[in-house]
Amino acid sequence: MTLPKLGIDISKKTFDVALVHDPNARTHKQHQFLNTLPGFQTLLTWLTKQGAPQVHAVLEATGAYGDALALFL
Repeated sequence: MTLPKLGIDISKKTFDVALVHDPNARTHKQHQFLNTLPGFQTLLTWLTKQGAPQVHAVLEATGAYGDALALFL
């Protein structure tokens, strides 16, 4: 089974995600979340609603802004 891909662009206050279920379809879902623990929890809820409770996540390395999210995931 191939897991959906989650691309994450991180900044100090927020992070944007792009969720790709099928790379051949060239479609994706996007959303923005707060870069906080409640924002991380909201991401998990959103992923489940999108039918992607498990993903392969790719996180942009921008200083330490993504460290907490990486550990959470």
